[in-house]
Amino acid sequence: GNWCSGAGMTGGRINRFNIVKQSKDYDQHGDYVRHWLPELRDVPTEFVHEPWKMNQFQQMEYGCKLGVDYPNPIVPPFYPKQQGGGGRKNGRGAGRNRGKNPNRGRGQRQDMKSLPKGHIRMK
Repeated sequence: GNWCSGAGMTGGRINRFNIVKQSKDYDQHGDYVRHWLPELRDVPTEFVHEPWKMNQFQQMEYGCKLGVDYPNPIVPPFYPKQQGGGGRKNGRGAGRNRGKNPNRGRGQRQDMKSLPKGHIRMK
């Protein structure tokens, strides 16, 4: 693979790995999760990928108390924003960065410098 692109250094879109989405996409019924996390074996499929969504009564019912049998999330779970109607798919509005730097290309990272137009001579 392209390590520079994979590390997010090319200035294109930002990829965020969503473990819950990947888990639901590739382990729909939670068999893999239950195999490697036996504390979730009795948790229904509805909660097996997101056990922190269980209320305290469900935790007692399924024998999986958060913070005791299974750890609480270390960071808040990431939920992508839903795209509203209209506009472009990537959420960028036309003219959002107009006037700031005419040399900056579309999608270029803000911390990258644009080279001046013209020829650059290397010695």
